[in-house]
Amino acid sequence: MASKHKVNQGSWDGFSEQPYPVRNRYTVFERIRCCLWSHFKSVLFTIGALPAIVGFQGALSLGFRPRNWTYRSRIPQEFMGIAVGLDSCDGPRVAHEIEKLGVQQILLRFPIWEMDRLEEHWDFVESLPNCEFVLCPMQDREHILDHDLWRKNLNTVVQRFWPRIKSYQIGQGINRSKWGFFGCDEFLAFASVAEELRSNFHGIQFVGPCVLDFEPVPFIRSMLHRYDINWDVAGCALYVDRRGCPRNRQLLIFNLTQKIYHFVACVLCSNKSSRRLWITEVNWPLEDQGVYSPTGRKECVDEETAAGYLNSYYEDAWQSEFVERVYWWQLISRGYGLIDVNDDNELRYRPAYYQFQKLLTKNLTDSDQLEGNKIVGSSVSSMM
Repeated sequence: MASKHKVNQGSWDGFSEQPYPVRNRYTVFERIRCCLWSHFKSVLFTIGALPAIVGFQGALSLGFRPRNWTYRSRIPQEFMGIAVGLDSCDGPRVAHEIEKLGVQQILLRFPIWEMDRLEEHWDFVESLPNCEFVLCPMQDREHILDHDLWRKNLNTVVQRFWPRIKSYQIGQGINRSKWGFFGCDEFLAFASVAEELRSNFHGIQFVGPCVLDFEPVPFIRSMLHRYDINWDVAGCALYVDRRGCPRNRQLLIFNLTQKIYHFVACVLCSNKSSRRLWITEVNWPLEDQGVYSPTGRKECVDEETAAGYLNSYYEDAWQSEFVERVYWWQLISRGYGLIDVNDDNELRYRPAYYQFQKLLTKNLTDSDQLEGNKIVGSSVSSMM
């Protein structure tokens, strides 16, 4: 393993609000040496669980609905959420736009390596008394390696927000080395520290593992293990932008609906998770945003197409009934937000903003199923 100093180095991309790739910080060999055995075990767990998962997924596709599952509400305001960070825009302005939009479910990212900003984030939460919050204390490599530091800072964070916030996402991008984890075992050991909080904070909820994209192996491994962490809510950052439209298929089978069924099947096979599923993060990167784009050009779409994809994503997740919440990342951002912000801090509402608002304020019932809201491309502009 590389020296602690080298491994702990981090580099945050404030434009796209994510870490820079790790290739310039440590070599492929160093990373493989840290995670080879963990990856091997993850594959073994997946092979062992796959027959049961396939069976459950087939049954779900045919209409099977388990009785012990927590299904989504019939109220859009309980189903649709926004994930936010306080980098692209200051807290008071973000809070104002949240109130204006009318969204009530908020997932707030907090960089655990910036404990000096704790009060700034508390002030933001306090300014939105009518919103229900989930807090995601984003990790870095230093906190992953130093469990005592992680334990200390996590306890400080929870104490500050308790009992205003009772739900905490543990782990961000756990299947991407740029987020600091070099394998599922490293993540599960890290997450198990959070489990210690239950004795002092009765009713605390942990959301995880929040695997990025549709990657079943790390998700299955994080659902089947012998570590101490138990998930009160199974969470996944189910991006599908590499496939374009949510209804496009991956591996000939997996459109968004089938991906949801697959993750539900994984949870049904889990020994460490309650029967609940949240999608904690999704968006489409936008064209011509330069350094603000979080991904490559291939995945980028124009603003009107992004609005259409947003509609399709929420429609399919709603119709599945298994997804309790879907958080859009994020509200204000140049590269992917519902609202654009320029160098003068002026805001512009994108087509996706109006589409999100339309879905949020529609009175939905089971019979509605979001019908009548299908849009493609330029038809979004008619709502503006």
